[in-house]
This record gives sequence, C-alpha cells and structure tokens, in this order.
Amino acid sequence: MPELTWRLGDRPALDDRPVWLEIGFGGGEHLAEQAARHPDVLLIGAEPFQNGVASALRHIDERALTNVRLHAGDARELMEALPEDVVNRVFILFPDPWPKARHHKRRLMTQPFIAELARVLRPGGVLRFVTDWRAYAAWTLERMQGSPQFHWTAESAADWREAPSDHVSTRYEAKRLGDSAPLFLEFVRV
Repeated sequence: MPELTWRLGDRPALDDRPVWLEIGFGGGEHLAEQAARHPDVLLIGAEPFQNGVASALRHIDERALTNVRLHAGDARELMEALPEDVVNRVFILFPDPWPKARHHKRRLMTQPFIAELARVLRPGGVLRFVTDWRAYAAWTLERMQGSPQFHWTAESAADWREAPSDHVSTRYEAKRLGDSAPLFLEFVRV
C-alpha cells in the first residue's frame, strides 16, 4: 500500500491526476466512496480527530484504495502546504456549526479561510458545502457571495434542497443533528 500521510514540512507529491480535497472527513465514509468511484482522482482528506483518521484508514484498507492521502490535523495547515490552483474539488460536509453567537469566531467558513480556498482551488473548481443548520448555511452563503473569487451555482431552491447526483450520504448525515434537512451549497471558483 502506498504512503497515506505526509509531514507538513514536506510538499505533498502531486501528479497529473485531478485533486479533490475533503475537509473534516469525519469517519472517512464519503472520502473512501469517492475514491472508489473515481480511481483516476487523487483524494486528500484532512481530519483533526484520531478516531476519524483511524476509521478512514480502515475504509481505505478494506477497499484497497491507493488514491487517497490523509492529513491527521487541521485542514488550514494542509492548505498552507498546497501550491496555488492545484485542487479541482473541495468537499466540506457538515462542519461544526458553532451555533452560539459567542462561538461564531470558531466557524470554519471565515473570510481568511475562504481566501485560502480560493488560492488552492483552480479556476472552474467546485466547492461543495453541506450543513443541516439553516443559520450556518446562511452565514456561509453570505460570506461566499462576498468573495469575488466564487460564484454560487444555484438557480432554484431545488439546487440547495436536493442532494447532487454524486453525493454520498454518511452516518452523520443520517443522524439529522441540525435544525433542517441537509442544505447543499455549491460554488465555482471564477
């Protein structure tokens, strides 16, 4: 099995394959399924929690996947190590919504983070953000629409209410811990 992780001091070895990044992959179910469906794509996952990394390694091993690389840590550190315009797709699925106002500063979708997403995502690349918290969807939409580097792709309510055809549901999604059905926000890097 190839090397699955790298030290942040090293630049990740990237080849000519498309690169997809999953930020906060949880148990790795989505990451492993996307890797299995798209063997021609290099999937990079970042997750700070050891149990999630261990679960992802189990999924990768069980399916003998060779197109996945993991970073056991904060995605922001990983993104700083990536070159510009290298990622084709980014998945951010059900990030911690930090629903209390005093915790909003901990939310992932901040202007500096969005600027870093714009730096690593290629023009034409797609960001999929999914949450089951209405307020976090509105928060994210407001910040993303304030960024000139991104365009929201929705043309009707069905575009954010219905899962895209390539969406992979996970156990977390099935728990329905938020205050709404999942909301699917997709943005294109301009």
